[in-house]
Amino acid sequence: MNTTTSTSASTLTFDDVKKVLVAAVAAEAGVAPEELATDRPFTDYGLDSMAALSVGMEIEDVCGLTDPPVDLLWDHPTVDTLAEALWKLLNAEPIAATTAAADGQR
Repeated sequence: MNTTTSTSASTLTFDDVKKVLVAAVAAEAGVAPEELATDRPFTDYGLDSMAALSVGMEIEDVCGLTDPPVDLLWDHPTVDTLAEALWKLLNAEPIAATTAAADGQR
């Protein structure tokens, strides 16, 4: 998917959003970005609430989001699911928690 956002404040593509997430999560997890499996839960990489906060701040800075939902990373516990949720936020679309998060499997 290589579509640009519909907001005038951002020219990020979906791929850009995913790259930002991979870089931020990999940095917090202490792994190389190319070693990060985007379908594995953040907790598999040992990310805790402090690491999630750091990733969240990176998301805010790069994506230009202000006050994203506090539990965004826990409701969308992989890079793949979080990238989709962020893309929807950037395009002002409603987002829902992933099935695993909604079932309490964090």
